[in-house]
Amino acid sequence: MTDEVHEPTGASRPSVPPAGMAPAQPGPVPPGGQWEAPGVLAGPGHRRSRTGRALAAEIRKLLTVWSTPVIVAVGVVLTVGLGVLVGYATGHGSHARDLLLPARGTASWFDSVFSVMTIAQDLALIVGVVAVTAEFRHRTVTATFLAEPRRGNVVAAKLGVAALAGATVAVAAAVGDLILGAVFVATGNGTASTMLTELGHVAPGVVAASALFGIYGVGLGALLRNQVAALVVGLGVTVILEPIVRGIVPGVGKWFPSAAAQSLDSVTAHASSGFASSTFPLLSPGVAAAVLLGYGVVLAIAGALTTLQADIT
Repeated sequence: MTDEVHEPTGASRPSVPPAGMAPAQPGPVPPGGQWEAPGVLAGPGHRRSRTGRALAAEIRKLLTVWSTPVIVAVGVVLTVGLGVLVGYATGHGSHARDLLLPARGTASWFDSVFSVMTIAQDLALIVGVVAVTAEFRHRTVTATFLAEPRRGNVVAAKLGVAALAGATVAVAAAVGDLILGAVFVATGNGTASTMLTELGHVAPGVVAASALFGIYGVGLGALLRNQVAALVVGLGVTVILEPIVRGIVPGVGKWFPSAAAQSLDSVTAHASSGFASSTFPLLSPGVAAAVLLGYGVVLAIAGALTTLQADIT
């Protein structure tokens, strides 16, 4: 005796497409969405999740490669080491030298000590360059673009993460300066109030400039792709070309990256200190921020439209 299965009256058996045929779409496309693949809806929320995944992937990369903690550590060591040299450049036994440099413990002296924090800007540039060019150097870019075929999204994620990384480098340098300042105060050089006030004057501008220098580095890396070339061009312009141009044509030199960064550095610095003064003309802080941001974004767009569109296999 065999068991028979009887379907209820009026019930319909679900339609199963023949082998090899894609299943039908499960309904009308909601407003703002589109079918990316059979049965897979790509709407605004889906696009946001892709952006979030791209950002998370870039953050993981920076946190797992050895160069990131090394750059942060180098920034702290250089900031503290150079701060010690600047701090003890004034000697009680050299009257002529003391006339040129501020007396220890004064607001101007702390400002001069903390001014070496600007080394974080060049390190932020390196982080931004490495974030892009390391993908090509180590041939991980293929996997990156397979995970996110929209190369512009990858570049945009790198821009955001590089800005965060650049700011982090500057914050780490500021923490190093805070510890150094505490040591100076503990050894009888000034007061804690003066030290903290001057650190608060210097640090915000440096953090903002470093974030924008990270974006600038991504733009250079996206355009040039070669790590050595991008670093040579970026640091060469900052260290060699820019001082020459600013000395010969100051009106042109103020539009260069480091000059724009100096304008941001000085926006919160104490007006009477040497850190806020410059013998060269500077842009207004708002224009300077736009110029630095423009360098990074324009270079990144140029890279996304040219070199990053080339065959990577």
